[in-house]
Amino acid sequence: MLVALDGVPVGSQDGTQLGTLIPVTHLRLPPASRMEFIVTGPSENVKSAQLITQAIVTGPNGDNDTARTLATLVAREEDDDSNVSRVPNVTGPPWTPRFAGLATAAVNTTRRLYFSENAAQTQFFITVAGQTPTVFSANNPPAVVTTQGSVEDWIIENRAQENHEFHFHQIHFLVRSQDNFAINGSQPVAAIQGQMMDMIEIPYWDGNPNHPYPSVTLRMDFRGPDVGDFVYHCHILNHEDQGMMAIIRVLPQP
Repeated sequence: MLVALDGVPVGSQDGTQLGTLIPVTHLRLPPASRMEFIVTGPSENVKSAQLITQAIVTGPNGDNDTARTLATLVAREEDDDSNVSRVPNVTGPPWTPRFAGLATAAVNTTRRLYFSENAAQTQFFITVAGQTPTVFSANNPPAVVTTQGSVEDWIIENRAQENHEFHFHQIHFLVRSQDNFAINGSQPVAAIQGQMMDMIEIPYWDGNPNHPYPSVTLRMDFRGPDVGDFVYHCHILNHEDQGMMAIIRVLPQP
């Protein structure tokens, strides 16, 4: 059962509930994503079980991500569970949902961004539409300037032939749509639709000039306390190290 993604309980985004468990047998997690889940253990007749990662198709220019074992669970012979830590049924009073009302909030600005690479795959970019692709430097000016209290929709395309992962520091975003996935050979992830996250994968473009680029639409929530300069980037380390990062400046409310 899926409990939470990126630290946010699933199904809790409308501000009226604390979360709803989602039954899943597998879930694709891009680099830096976090998942909390409950697993029903195997029967007493099973002596060991494995948690595995399936093989991932990352695109014609992507990494070779093969299937492999993450953990092996072995049943103990003894039945003494006196040292087993148990989570209490109630841990405290309910908290005020942080993201209440975001889905229906007025949108101040819509922005378009895209991932791209040079032909040699030695330079990686995340670019605001209309700006020049630029390798990241801490000395670069902010690519985006916004104001605390704003709500924005960001449409982010992947124009490269490998997966890229959009990670945003300081805030979470609401996943509004996953577009043009199937025509490029990928499938949207149903469990993340309408979920608050800070990390999302945009799958590869298949290179067919007649196919639109895969994209996601995210509702960015700048209503919180965070102001100043921070970054967004691809969380594949080689990509961010070779330039796929940019600065956003959030100005305090006047």
